Amino acid sequence: MRTTLKRGMGRVATGNGNGNGRAVLPPRALEPIRRYRQPPPGRPSTGRLIGKVFGWIALALLVVGSGLAGGLYLYGHETLSALAPHSKSVKAAAGYLTQVPPPSQPATALLIGYDARRGIDGFGASGSRSDTIMLIRADPQLNTLSMMSFPRDLVVPIYCKDTTSAITTDRINTAFTSCGPVGTLNTVEKLAGIPINYLITVDFHGFKLLVNKLHGVYLNVDHRYYIAPNTGTATINLEPGYQKLNGQQALDFVRFRHTDSDLYRVARQQLFVEALKDRLASGFSLFDIPKLISAVKGSVEIGQGGCPDCAPSLSEIESYAGLAFKLPPGHLFRDTIENLQPYGVANAELVAATSDVQAAVNEFQHPDVTLAQRSNAVALGRKPKAPKQPVLQAGQVSTLVLNGTSILGLARDTSYKLALAGYHTVQLPPTVLADAPSQGYYSNYVYYDSVQPNARQAADELKATFGAHTLVAPLPPEIASLSQQAGNPLTVVVVGTSFSGELESPQAHVVQVAPHVPPDVRADPGLTLAALQAVRSKVGFRILQPTEIEHSSTLAASDSVRVFRAAPHTHELAMTFVTGAGNVYWNVIETSWANPPILRHATSHVRLQGRSFDLYTTGGDITMVVLHEGGTSYWVVNSVLNDLSNETMLAIAKGLQPMGK
Repeated sequence: MRTTLKRGMGRVATGNGNGNGRAVLPPRALEPIRRYRQPPPGRPSTGRLIGKVFGWIALALLVVGSGLAGGLYLYGHETLSALAPHSKSVKAAAGYLTQVPPPSQPATALLIGYDARRGIDGFGASGSRSDTIMLIRADPQLNTLSMMSFPRDLVVPIYCKDTTSAITTDRINTAFTSCGPVGTLNTVEKLAGIPINYLITVDFHGFKLLVNKLHGVYLNVDHRYYIAPNTGTATINLEPGYQKLNGQQALDFVRFRHTDSDLYRVARQQLFVEALKDRLASGFSLFDIPKLISAVKGSVEIGQGGCPDCAPSLSEIESYAGLAFKLPPGHLFRDTIENLQPYGVANAELVAATSDVQAAVNEFQHPDVTLAQRSNAVALGRKPKAPKQPVLQAGQVSTLVLNGTSILGLARDTSYKLALAGYHTVQLPPTVLADAPSQGYYSNYVYYDSVQPNARQAADELKATFGAHTLVAPLPPEIASLSQQAGNPLTVVVVGTSFSGELESPQAHVVQVAPHVPPDVRADPGLTLAALQAVRSKVGFRILQPTEIEHSSTLAASDSVRVFRAAPHTHELAMTFVTGAGNVYWNVIETSWANPPILRHATSHVRLQGRSFDLYTTGGDITMVVLHEGGTSYWVVNSVLNDLSNETMLAIAKGLQPMGK
């Protein structure tokens, strides 16, 4: 048989074959089998081992933390829903509230404390009564908290729902009895002339629950309060001194008025709110908020403008609670209506001139954060620091005004008023409307061109002319294009619906400080000597004896000198004095308690006659002067209405001297 060999196919006569047309097998292995073993892993270093362990721990914590955060978030929101309006009357009133401004803007709440014996929906001649009517204003820009109370016996025009004219003239608390929360809301709004964003109603039961859930609130009780049971009047039994009050005791304190007047009750209510703030800030966590809310649900309702059925959000609660926690010294204001006059049968009611009401409202809306320091300086006989003056003159501030509302001509009219005030106003081309890209502005905005020198300063100074509800911010892109068409001014103002239409002077709300007066005291070291010698063995610290006394004062008739424990392992000595006018009490407190809530933040620190004193000032009144020596603090505490002058308070404090034998 003939076989044909073809080139390039399986059999070749090259080195790939054996010459006979068969392929050559690969050479045999030198060893038939070899076993390979993977080298053992190296021993990990201690650092790597620790890192791995912590990595797993971190991952576990992240998973658990995320679950807890989610649970707290859901629990918090579920709990907050308990504060949403649930009664028909509060839901109806919430519909009259003004839209809540952005979180960075001031907001005003109306707080109504009422007697719930008949229930909030059971109004009538014998229904619930509002014992507390208080406006509270939180200003995140100035970091201020302002309170303005209305005595329940103040005679005013009473308005009900959907009424443009008063239904009667009566005590302000009858608005609640006759028309419910909506009556009080409309009456206060028309009396004060300001919008209200929140409505908070608290019954007496909720008040007590709130205090008890906080394990009490520390208050200075200015004198002995006692009304025996079964006398036909609400009972009370409180001894003087700085001490912890439970819910019932705190309620008794803020409601009492039987030996003084409604003015003192209003002041005690404001003192309680201040003490509540100190209690929250010194021993309370934001994580406790859900538990606190859960305790008072059913007794507290919070309505808000723009959403009558909504509960406040967790972010709102945190924002306002954070403001209270971080409030700087001297940034809490207690505003009252001055020059109230007795009225009616047995002078049991009060009336106020419209000008006095508006003066109080003006201070409430425009807290002067320089007042405390300036008042302290005057009392010390020093020249107060002058209010900050504008760096730029009005003519150096160039601005374009845009309309952020649907109100016709608002930008034109505002620009004209700014020009009259001396500002350099610029205009857009005739073919371009002076309208902001959006027409939904509530607040005013003063935008500044950050690339130009002094633009931020110009915006800050221009803001003062627009008053409340005005923000300062860098120029956003949508506004920048309009600014370019107007020649790039330093600032651009967008006017919102909150603008009253009238410009304000930058110094319009600087409160004048009372002039320096001599202290109204007498030297009387023997007044307290015998009483202090009698209790010396009961205290564990050196007693300082008051040697300078307010000129008309003497020791109170009941519990004038008292020793007790205000906190564990501490002693407190409380001395109570009463002025010649009667029912005006002030105190000297001496305690070994190192950090009571009331001493959290002093307004000023001064050195007098070689000793250091802390001053606590609210508005323009020195409420306490405190000396710290040898682990003991010595306080001079003003009356509930701050009747003692600042100079008198300082003189009494300087007169505290070691007690003689």
